[in-house]
Amino acid sequence: MELSIIQTLLLSLFISFMAVETYWWGGAIYIARPVFAGPLIGLIMGDLKTGLLVGGSVEMMFLGGLAMGAYSPPNAYIGGMVGTAMAILSGGNMEVGIALAYPIGVLVQMLNYLVTQINIIWVTKAEKAVEQDKRKEFEFYHYMSIITRMLIQFFLPTFIALLIGSTSLESFYNNIPLWVNGGLKVAAGILPAIGMASIISTLGIRKGWPYFLVGFVLATYLGMDIMSIALLSLGLAVIIIMQNKEGVGDLRFDKNDANKGCLTNKEFKKVFFRSFTSMGSFNYKGYNNIGYVYSIEPALRKIYEGNENGYHEAMVRNCEFFNCHPYFSNLIMGASLALEEENAKNHDDNGGVAITSTKAALMGPLAGIGDSVFQGTYRTIFSAIGASLTIQGNIAGPFIYLIPQLILAYGTRWFFLKYAYEYGVTLVAKLQSSNLFDRFVEGANIVGMMVIAAMTSSFVSINLTPVWEFGSKTVSLQGVFDAILPNLLPLLCVLFFYKLMTKNKKGIYICLILAFVVGFVGAYFGFM
Repeated sequence: MELSIIQTLLLSLFISFMAVETYWWGGAIYIARPVFAGPLIGLIMGDLKTGLLVGGSVEMMFLGGLAMGAYSPPNAYIGGMVGTAMAILSGGNMEVGIALAYPIGVLVQMLNYLVTQINIIWVTKAEKAVEQDKRKEFEFYHYMSIITRMLIQFFLPTFIALLIGSTSLESFYNNIPLWVNGGLKVAAGILPAIGMASIISTLGIRKGWPYFLVGFVLATYLGMDIMSIALLSLGLAVIIIMQNKEGVGDLRFDKNDANKGCLTNKEFKKVFFRSFTSMGSFNYKGYNNIGYVYSIEPALRKIYEGNENGYHEAMVRNCEFFNCHPYFSNLIMGASLALEEENAKNHDDNGGVAITSTKAALMGPLAGIGDSVFQGTYRTIFSAIGASLTIQGNIAGPFIYLIPQLILAYGTRWFFLKYAYEYGVTLVAKLQSSNLFDRFVEGANIVGMMVIAAMTSSFVSINLTPVWEFGSKTVSLQGVFDAILPNLLPLLCVLFFYKLMTKNKKGIYICLILAFVVGFVGAYFGFM
């Protein structure tokens, strides 16, 4: 399959627009994850089957690749979408797409560091615009940050890759040596183990190994499918949590204590929708400071209506450093707006200090909870379940992944914003005292470990080909391992990768190299 220049241009623009959703219109919905975006690219290019297979397989590879704290993993968005496109351009050879996804993801992530540095220019201009009360200029520079990232980090590498691939990839693939083709297939079977090892390192196998063992046994010996094991693990998690004597604390609020402020649903809706762009101008100077100010600006304008000096001070004050998980950012926004309103009423000279210190106190703890609970558990579990169905060619897989993400993204943002404004830091205290997140993590650990174990059995493929003749009896090396424990090699591979990742910060890259080395060496010498 070949693409014209116009088709390449349009497809590159679409892919880059999808990829920038984390920073712009989706705001951590993760609609560009391979499990959803892969099938979508396949549908656009007229090969839905390849889109499903490659999207699901690449999702398996990137499952545990979470951007948590300062760590930035290879970019799964461009890796998955371009990998899918490359597979289709090579004539439907999914091994090509799977093999190229990781290197492309690494390259794109390198460009992330460049773009984040460039965005400091726009952010500096935006901060000056705030100081000079130039609101339109401030908003312009915020969106210029998003456009810069879209064009340099996402569009440029995508366009170059598709331009090269559309003219030469299929012929190249058809003319490569058989051992290279075989090595790609072997590597494609090993690569999902990287994602599963990453998830185990996130969830923690020390507490979850009994559930991991149960999931592996159910899939290996009883032949249960992923969805059945997921539902069984969910039921088991609920039973265990309900039997916990501590339980979940009281989350009810006294409506009499609610803040009866000046903000209405009109302002809340503006802040809510703007908050989806809060990571758009991410930079190494103030991180998400400009996106934060842009989000709350309509509410500040209402709070300080008729007080231009107060509005100006609030805008400048909120331009300070800000970094938090995007969902919990809305909680901080709501609590800060309540304090801003109190400051506007009382004209307290120390009010600004209280607002700044409250933001600083909430950022760190909430960022950690958001990364571990929402990204490390919730998203990962539904990604795993969705990917397992997608690999099987089930069109329901992408939606089983996406729908829970939409519910979480929109529900938490609105709930945190509204209730934090009405009840201030009381909401934070309630969430902490309720033990809700601890219970969620406990349940997610059970479900996650059982599902990943089942996926290890089902989707990591390692087959040894050596065979020996002993008289009239034939003995295969693969049969020896299967006699000890079915799917023993996939299990050992996942646990070995897990060990590498826990011992080395760059362990994920070592695992990637090993997967290809083992694949090519095994195919060349004919033992895999």
